[in-house]
Parts: sequence; structure tokens; C-alpha cells
Amino acid sequence: MTKAFFDHPYLSGHHEPVRFEASAPDLIVDGEIPSDLSGVFYRNGPEPLYPTREGDYHWFDGDGMVYAFHIADGRVSMTNRWVRTEKFELEKAAGKRLFGMFGNPMTSDPSVQGKTYNTANTNIILHGGKLLALMEGARPVVMGPHDLGTIGEHDYGGKIATTFSAHPKVDYATGELINIGAMINGYMGPAELQYTITTREGVVRHAVNIPVPHMALVHTFFLTENWVVFPIIPIDSDLQRFMKGGPMTAWNNGRPTKLAIMPREGSAEDVRWFEFDPRHMFHELNVWEENGGIFADVAAANGTALFPDQDGNRLTHGDTQQSLRRWTIDIASASMKEEVLNDRDIQFPRPDDRLMTRKTRHSFANINLKSRDGRVEGMDAVLRFDTESGHEDFYHFGAGSAAGELVFAPRIGAADEADGYAMSIVHRANAPASELAIFAAKDIAAGPLATVRIPFRVPSGFHCNYYSADNPLYQEAM
Repeated sequence: MTKAFFDHPYLSGHHEPVRFEASAPDLIVDGEIPSDLSGVFYRNGPEPLYPTREGDYHWFDGDGMVYAFHIADGRVSMTNRWVRTEKFELEKAAGKRLFGMFGNPMTSDPSVQGKTYNTANTNIILHGGKLLALMEGARPVVMGPHDLGTIGEHDYGGKIATTFSAHPKVDYATGELINIGAMINGYMGPAELQYTITTREGVVRHAVNIPVPHMALVHTFFLTENWVVFPIIPIDSDLQRFMKGGPMTAWNNGRPTKLAIMPREGSAEDVRWFEFDPRHMFHELNVWEENGGIFADVAAANGTALFPDQDGNRLTHGDTQQSLRRWTIDIASASMKEEVLNDRDIQFPRPDDRLMTRKTRHSFANINLKSRDGRVEGMDAVLRFDTESGHEDFYHFGAGSAAGELVFAPRIGAADEADGYAMSIVHRANAPASELAIFAAKDIAAGPLATVRIPFRVPSGFHCNYYSADNPLYQEAM
């Protein structure tokens, strides 16, 4: 018999699992879908099938659930499906959780020793004609771009060692997918990243391994036209520490942030390392090179509440509120300076993805205005921020609301930056349902142009992507 979930901040309120799959051919729309908005909006996030074995939970540990909203001719259809990984299928057959949290072998059932822990719960992208569900601890999982049926893990012809990033970069100028895989040798092997460049057709043409200082939790990396930067923050995973009674994954007090600069076509021999003050940084807005420097606009904080420190102590969300910061890296001297661009409590800043690796000015993000803890209680607003002028353009959904990642959606035929719309999945405070809110990209403060009614509550999730019908990535997959 399936057991109920225990009480936990990330298993209640807007986070509470619904454990529900649906198909809706024609959702109700309040307002009007613009005639030049046509494409698909995908979102991935954690939807745990069963309670954990440890009696504890972490937001990052739930099984992947993907939502697809197909938009055309002023109408919207929706499908949501679990990513049916090997982990999911084994646990569904058993009727209970078998893997330890984050795949911890010390707390897993003996029946899954040697099996792959893959939740595929963090991001969902199109590339090389495939829809890929991603997490950084395992290979990508291919899903049907229309029906979200799970096809299986993808190893790029054996070229991807064991893991894939949750944040690979698509360079629209070349069509290439640039990616890293962290902890490719497992918890007990040597600390290395795998760096790969994949052609627009989905063929790996460049693959190298990069030694790193420790088993860092590497959630993202920086890419420009000619350079790549690997940020190694103070968070690591340490099985030996866990075996001694400490936390498996922890922030290490006193450990600096370490960054490696490498030419985009380079290898380990070309890497130059330097150090900066301890920083938590999982998401960047955009990165580009200019006048001998690399400019990275990032969501960063001086610590984290996501994990305890190495002694088990935890900070609060208020202690570690992220702000939008610019990291300016001098390539010649391998040094960095930092400035705060916007001090709002920010979560997932995004650019116009078509211009990733090139200079941009418009940031789209979900932010927190009223709640004490934006992650637990909900990021209750969305923002467009102009990094050149400093202008803020935001909309507040009301206290207690939970707004997901705000993603730019270009209008059909758009060429200029931020020419189009922006959208986010929102759960209003105590509402039984959710909504897909669609804004004019350069007038967020005016409120949604259209609101798509989702007839059940969508638990808060992670990353979204929108592909317009004239996007080559959409056309190759569809």
C-alpha cells in the first residue's frame, strides 16, 4: 500500500506533490493569446513518487515531471508526464522508494546497488532533434516532444561518460551544444569534469576531461564565443564525511570559490585556475566577452541555505538571499571583481536565449517581494531588469503566490532582443489550480496579456524553456 508523505516544507503548500498525469487538449484562456505566439513551453521539476527511506527530503531529490504547453492559433494544449527512468520504474514496481536520497548507496535498498540514480528532474531542452530531460548526476533522458513518452537514456554514441549537466548551453550562432558532466568517476573516484562540444546534429565532436580540486556540486558553467569558465563553489559531496556521521552534501566554510578559464576548444593543459571569495552560484543570466574580459551576470550569495555546512549547521534563506551580480573576469591576469546589479531576492535569471554567449541587457526572473523564504513559501513576483539602465519592470502576484522561472518567448519572426513575450507557471496563494501567465516581454508591470487555466495545482519546479515554431531546434524535433 502506498504511504502518505511526511510533513516537510518542500512536501507541503505549493510544493505538495499531486502525483498526477494529465492531457488537456484545449485549456481555458482568460484574455487573448497573441496571434504571433506559436510554439511550445516545457517545464521540468520534482514530483516524488514515494516518500524517502530516510524520513527526510530535499527539493532536488524528487522524480522528474515534465509539462508541455503547445501554443498555436490562440489555443493551448497541455500534457504532463513523469520521466520514466530506471529508478522510477524500479520503485513503481516495488511500490516504495528504493534509492537513498541523492542516490546515497549507504541508505539504498540492496536491490538497487549498482543501478543508476537518475531523477531527470531539473531541466528540459531541445537539441539535435531530441527532447532531453536533464539532471547533473546522470545521462540525459530522451522524451517524445509531443506526448512526453520516455524513450530512454542517451549517451551520444558512448561519448558521454556517466553524467550530464542540468545547464548545457546552446550557441544559436553555431547550433552547438556545449556541456559538462560532473563527478564522472563517482563519489570515490578522482575529481574530474567531462567537457564536450556537440554539433547541431547531435554528434559529439570534442570531449576532454578536466581535473577539479574536489567533488564539487557543479550546477552550471560559463560560455562565451571563445572561452569557457568552470566555477567550483564551496559545496561538495563527500561519502567519507557521511560515513563519519556528517552531511553527504555540504557547504565548506573557509573554502574559496575556484574558477578555471579555458579556451572553448581547449583541453586540461590549457586551463588556468584562480580563486575568489566564497560564493554560492547555481545560475547565470548570461555571459559574454568584451575588451579582454569575460562578463558574467549571475544570481549569487555569500552562502547557501540549500545545504548545511560541513558540521551540520544551517543558514536561513534570509541569511543567504541571492542578488544579481556581475562578475568581471580579466582573462590576462585570471582575476575577478564583483558588483551588485540588483539586490532583489532573485532565483532564476534568464536572457533572450537566442543571444546566449553574446552581450545582452534584458534579464527575466522570478523574484521574492513579500515572503520570508522565497524557496519554501514561493517567489511571489516576476521581473524584467535592464542591466544597462537599471530599470525594473515587475509584477506581483500577491502574498503567498509561487511564480516559477520567467522565460522569454520570441514572437514569430522576431530578430531583436526581447521582442516578444514572457511566461511563467504561477500558483496563487491557497488556490486549487495553477496558471500559465503570458506577458508582453517589455511591459511586465502591465500584468498578463493572457492567463491559461491549469485545472489542478502544479507543484513548484525548476527550469523551463520556450521554443517558437520558427526556431530551428523546434523544427528539427517536431
